[in-house]
Amino acid sequence: MDQPRTILVGTDFSDISDEALRAASLYARTFGSRVLVTHIFDPTPNVPPVVWSRPDLLERNIRVEIEDAIRETLTGRTAELLKGVSEVELSVVQHPSPGRALVELAEDENVDLVILGSHGRSGLSREFLGSVAERVVRYAPCPVLVVRGRCDHEIKDGE
Repeated sequence: MDQPRTILVGTDFSDISDEALRAASLYARTFGSRVLVTHIFDPTPNVPPVVWSRPDLLERNIRVEIEDAIRETLTGRTAELLKGVSEVELSVVQHPSPGRALVELAEDENVDLVILGSHGRSGLSREFLGSVAERVVRYAPCPVLVVRGRCDHEIKDGE
């Protein structure tokens, strides 16, 4: 792997995502890399349908408010975690599939390294929740560093 010029970090604002940001900070400061931090949210409105003469305006206003709140949170979280990184770009992406959106962004931005946190779910919970990290590892056009949280369970024989 060459020195990464552009690093993509996906965040869901969890503690493990903060660990991914810390890892990106280390890589970026070491190699002088640009860091692109993104949060993907499902554009489907999270409000019950209402009878209104212009539902398209209501939906657009809700999306704008959601995106503004996400951008504010991104700015706050990255300011401290990426201190010392010379080039940081924040993005908010509306997409129903975070994994697919991250892969597409990695392709569009010619990313050299993707860094993600993984909650390490397995079994039934992973089947229902899906795995963003797994999708990105499978389909990203570049290397992917997956940062794991602390393991809360024992490893049993056969795992």
